[in-house]
Amino acid sequence: MEFRTKRIGFLPAVVLLSVVSVAAPAAAQLRIALPPVQPRIQAEAFTGGRFGVGLLTVDPSKEMLGGLLGAEGLAVKDRDGRVLYPVLSTPPLAPMAKELFREGSPLASGGPVREEVGGLVRSLLERPPRTKIYFLFRGDGPLELTLEGASKIPLTITPRRNPAANRQLLQQWWSAYTAAPRLLETRPDYPPLVENYLKSTLARRLSLDLPRREQTDSWQDQLEQALGLSLGTETVRLAMQQDRILGLNELHLPADEALPDPVDAAEIEYPPVPEGVEIEPIAKRVPAECFYMRFGSFGNFLWMNDTLEKWGGDFQNLLASRGLDYGRQQRTEDQLLTKQTVLSRLLGGTMISDVAIIGTDMFFREGAAYGILFEARQTDVLGTALVQERLKRLKQGGVAEEQIEIGEHTVSFISSPDGRVRSYYAVSGDYHFITTSERLARRFLETSSGIGALGTSAGFRHARASMPLGDDYTVFIYFSDAFYRYFTSPHYRVEMARRLQAASDVDLVQLAVLASATEGKPGETIDELIGGELLPEDFARRPDGSRTVLVDGEVFDSLRGYRGAFLPVPDTPVEKVGRAEAAAYRRFAEFYREKWDGRMDPTIIGVKREALKGGQETIVLNAHLSPFAAEHFEFLSKWAGEPDTKELAPVEGNLISAELVLKDQTIFLGLTDFGPPQQIDLGTLFGFCPLRDVLVGYIGTTGRVGLLSFLNIRIASPPDARGYATGPLGLWRRTHNGFTVYSLHPEVLASVTPQLRFQESERAAQLRLDVRDLSHARMTPLLNDLGYRRTRDTSLGNIRLMHAIEQQLHVPPEDCLQAAEFLLDAKLVCPLGGQYVYQQRPDGTGWWTSTAMPEDVGKLLGSQAPEGYQAPPLSWFRGLKLDAAMTRNVLSAHAEVIMQSPQ
Repeated sequence: MEFRTKRIGFLPAVVLLSVVSVAAPAAAQLRIALPPVQPRIQAEAFTGGRFGVGLLTVDPSKEMLGGLLGAEGLAVKDRDGRVLYPVLSTPPLAPMAKELFREGSPLASGGPVREEVGGLVRSLLERPPRTKIYFLFRGDGPLELTLEGASKIPLTITPRRNPAANRQLLQQWWSAYTAAPRLLETRPDYPPLVENYLKSTLARRLSLDLPRREQTDSWQDQLEQALGLSLGTETVRLAMQQDRILGLNELHLPADEALPDPVDAAEIEYPPVPEGVEIEPIAKRVPAECFYMRFGSFGNFLWMNDTLEKWGGDFQNLLASRGLDYGRQQRTEDQLLTKQTVLSRLLGGTMISDVAIIGTDMFFREGAAYGILFEARQTDVLGTALVQERLKRLKQGGVAEEQIEIGEHTVSFISSPDGRVRSYYAVSGDYHFITTSERLARRFLETSSGIGALGTSAGFRHARASMPLGDDYTVFIYFSDAFYRYFTSPHYRVEMARRLQAASDVDLVQLAVLASATEGKPGETIDELIGGELLPEDFARRPDGSRTVLVDGEVFDSLRGYRGAFLPVPDTPVEKVGRAEAAAYRRFAEFYREKWDGRMDPTIIGVKREALKGGQETIVLNAHLSPFAAEHFEFLSKWAGEPDTKELAPVEGNLISAELVLKDQTIFLGLTDFGPPQQIDLGTLFGFCPLRDVLVGYIGTTGRVGLLSFLNIRIASPPDARGYATGPLGLWRRTHNGFTVYSLHPEVLASVTPQLRFQESERAAQLRLDVRDLSHARMTPLLNDLGYRRTRDTSLGNIRLMHAIEQQLHVPPEDCLQAAEFLLDAKLVCPLGGQYVYQQRPDGTGWWTSTAMPEDVGKLLGSQAPEGYQAPPLSWFRGLKLDAAMTRNVLSAHAEVIMQSPQ
């Protein structure tokens, strides 16, 4: 660790001009040096347990709440590093109420009485909220504290010994420390590693109960447990860490049982494939158990890389700007040694005729088994270029090369001790394969003799019959039945669980090292961390004999290597399993058979792109699940009707249109561009803005009312001569030309119902969706404000993380950005486009902020996007047409998305 992990000491930054005695509660004696504006502070501090427990009740002045976080930014520090694990508790609804009753809001205007009441409530809420700060502490002597906000307030508290009061205050501290997020609080964009570790560790050490949900796991939760493990989802990792700390796993059991049998599922029977289906040659050099992402040309491969780079290396930024950058694209280039130079981009098309990315998993966060397969136009020229890139990396140092014999082939393997470089380079004929996995290199070479090749399988022939090679897709993606079987095999499932546990253990050791500095305990070895109760007693045990290693501040797994670059799953031996591991796989197999019939449907995806004017392009996506499992079809067909070639004609004024074909009716809806009014903002929206001002649209059906019959409950009057009827809640209904349509706006019904008619569609479908360009609609300002607030809160979340690291782990404040990035193995990014900076006042107090953070950050609901800001996806989305259909053999979807490229 390069950042400092020393405890923060307290060096007085102000001269105490006068010290006054304040009437202190019975729990403690309190002396306060008066600042220019005196906040009211009460103190309690009791010893008599494993830790002392203290409480400061603060009525802060406005001047004290500087920085972005307001009351949340208050910090308690002490001269000797005795104060531990503070937590703040503020009134939950004060900020929201303050915003709702702000001057000019709907609740504070509209008449003398409402204005007077609103003004009274507003004046009360203008006062900073009373804040309770709970904390633990070591020792019995007086505490020399500093309460920091925009200024420093020195405090001296003398604790009193009272075991009963200590226990009572400890429970209050724990309730605040483990409190769930409040209403309207945004969940952080980063994984909560620090709080998960501290809550679990303190619960174990202090024999406290963690809050638990009262209900049993839902079906979705079971799915997360069953398939989330294979995807390495964050919830699974956090659960593993918690179970490890609390001793709820059985990792002490030895691996002395044979691998359980794989999931028993019948072989897929593929529909007959016409003779002469064309298969691309590169597919015949792909192992059948690999996923297959084929580009067809080097230019298409560059397009995908360039598009990914435009969106910050993460396609999730298309939906919401992320606060973390894991640098996956850069890590891939560094690990495989496939960095693209200007020359390689210019000449790549002359050397390379086809490119594919293949692999057996997408576990990129910790170390995936994947590679890039090139088909050469000029194999000698391509080979020379790839070798030169490898030699250049060897000259830079820090890596070594081995020559590995696989059959009759010699494979070059370049690696670094930390695994950040792991590159096997195998050549067979005109095919050049660079991969992270020795097993994949071996399987690639085996395909030269036709052993287990994807391109010769019946499933791939069926896939190419569904999406012919002549359709010239920019990207063609195929997940075969063999891929899913391999991915859910006992070896893969068991090692997936082991590597996630290993990654979690590495995280825990790094957190424990920081916690040892926080509590002033030795923490240079695993044994010292266990002895200091910062890791559980049985932490070192795992069924396969691997363990977490801590040497000279470096943490890694004895078998798999360093975090972010673990040994790929296929290369990791799994010869025996523990009893708990075998039982876990059998539970998974049972769930997989019950819910998914023991198989995932082969997945076929084709992507095309077409450049348009003005920096726009159309992305056409076709996706098939085929063959579609009969059990899955029977389940969905209980509600879905037959795919229909008829669709509703476009309705003028609609921004969003949708249709759903059911057994006995077609339900449709539309949102129109009649509103909401441009002056509406978030404060107005939550200030009891009438629903009809927001939901300007309609919903309707053909044939019988069916599922929409609940809308008729309060419409008792018969329709008039024009087919209109209404009820006391303001909902209108009109029956016209065989359509029954509902809306909160009679003028919408008058405009829409004459336009309703069916027309022929290009494709039969049961679901259709049409979304127009939203970038200039009347509702756009509201959507942009919502997106801006979400983006701003993401940036604030990163700032809160740095503040928490300072308070909880005593990392010096100026080092908290580096500490956060170290713990998360990612770069903290301000999604507003600014840079995180630490600002310090002359008295030594300081706070983290972003150069792009606005001044009105404290407003809960009324924040408006600044001029020029466009929230994702408003910045790129210019239209979508989607249709989906299900038959007995295939579930398919067709989508056309118009995108605006970023400037």
